[in-house]
Amino acid sequence: MASRVSAMSASRSAQQVRCAIYTRKSTEDGLEQEFNSLDAQYEACAAYALSQQHEGWELVGQRYDDPGFSGGNLQRPGLKQLLADIEAGKIDIVLLYKIDRLTRSLSDFTRIVEVFEGAGASFVSITQSFNTTTSMGRLTLNMLLSFGQFEREIATERIRDKIAASRKRGMWTGGPVPLGYDLKDRKLVIKEEEAALVRMIFELHQQWETLTALQADLLDRGFRTKPRPCKDGRIMGDVPFRSGGLRHLLSNPIYLGRVRQGDKTYPGQHEAIIDQQAWEASQRLLEKAKPRPRTGHISPLAGRICDGEGRNLISAHTIKQGKRYRYYTSKTRNSAGAWRLPAGDVERLVRQELDRFLRDHERLAGALGIPCLGEETEQKRGRLVEQMSKAKGLDHLVSQLDVQIEVQEASVTLTLNRNALGAVLGIELPPETSDQSIELEVAAALRKRGHELRFVEQARQDASRGRDRSLASLLQKGWQAWDKLKREADQVDPSERSELTRYARLRFLAPDIVSAVLEGRQPVELTARKLMRTSNLPISWSEQRKVLGFS
Repeated sequence: MASRVSAMSASRSAQQVRCAIYTRKSTEDGLEQEFNSLDAQYEACAAYALSQQHEGWELVGQRYDDPGFSGGNLQRPGLKQLLADIEAGKIDIVLLYKIDRLTRSLSDFTRIVEVFEGAGASFVSITQSFNTTTSMGRLTLNMLLSFGQFEREIATERIRDKIAASRKRGMWTGGPVPLGYDLKDRKLVIKEEEAALVRMIFELHQQWETLTALQADLLDRGFRTKPRPCKDGRIMGDVPFRSGGLRHLLSNPIYLGRVRQGDKTYPGQHEAIIDQQAWEASQRLLEKAKPRPRTGHISPLAGRICDGEGRNLISAHTIKQGKRYRYYTSKTRNSAGAWRLPAGDVERLVRQELDRFLRDHERLAGALGIPCLGEETEQKRGRLVEQMSKAKGLDHLVSQLDVQIEVQEASVTLTLNRNALGAVLGIELPPETSDQSIELEVAAALRKRGHELRFVEQARQDASRGRDRSLASLLQKGWQAWDKLKREADQVDPSERSELTRYARLRFLAPDIVSAVLEGRQPVELTARKLMRTSNLPISWSEQRKVLGFS
């Protein structure tokens, strides 16, 4: 009897179909109600699942809801969790009220179906009958989704046209309320205490002429941006002014009593805070300080690199014989103790360390405070590594991870934003580690080469770094000069003899020094210029090694 019960139980288990319900609503209107649209969708789907109980359908305990999220993209927390659970094999069927709850984009639908098919899962729209196992069913579904996407695009165009028409009438069409105004009956009205600050900002702009100086003055005076309460109780804004925000404020025609639509402005239905004269004066200063277009030569570490004393290193360049040389130099008027690092050395070192860190699975997981990387995280990690190999990969990555670099005489320290790295890899970090940063330290030696400093990673210092052709050629000339002196000593004139003697002394360099030069293992500060200028080159090989930096 017991065996029969066990067999029946096993049979039911084999027929069990785990069902999940996904609900979505584009706007937040009505979500505060006790029974809202998401609950209605869930109840309808739950009733459908109950009707299929004889087929073994059972609801999983978790709900997958996306309140206030558009179906135009896949950036929805509920949908992401649903797809993750499907990939983990926890769900067999997804129930939807309508197919457009899942997506309104045909391309996104294709990606979702790939996830479903990869995990052997399927979906059911309880108000629409589909059988996607047949070609006709897939055609019907694609047509419906095409109409859904068409409907969304038409709605977008209609809203865009409505906003354009409203702005041409001078109406306020929404968005953050500008500093200096309040919103009453969907119209902007002057808030006098903030309007006084706006007038002062325009006046100070005339006084200081630059946004940087204006920003510093406002910071000293303790002024902050307009606080904006959010629906969830958070407060946006209420922070010190920044140059980008000041540029936006000073170029906003709202303060002149006008509304911008495209590249034109129209008389607004609100009062102006400043007059025409103040407006035009600020526009002239902004135009004068307009950022120059980038020349294509990017210094990705600009604004992110400093020396051991906390002094910023700024990007600089020089052009010699038509070739451009880039540097990171100390931002100081005192040249004593100032640094001038070749940009290529530092950027190569930073790129290599980031590449090593991202390729090391265990090191990456440990830094993030997680036991291991999941399959999806591995794919994103692979894309990051691939991105590093591209021309602008370093520029993009240091910006994404908010990397800060501190250069000292014996090391380079990279500080990464842990939250940013977790977001890029799609990982929810443990709360106790989320605010901490990640530090990567590279042992490197600061060496002088001519008039500039070179930064050489310690691990690479002893490795092959490529033959210096000038040095190798110099050694060859030394051997040729010595041979000529031996064979034709009586035939060369005194001036030629002096020149040959200068080169011939290189014939007597220690063998290990010659080998190191030919294999590219010489110290970074040894150049052809230095070797020729070393007039007192010792005969002793051990002394030669000291003088030329081999010991």
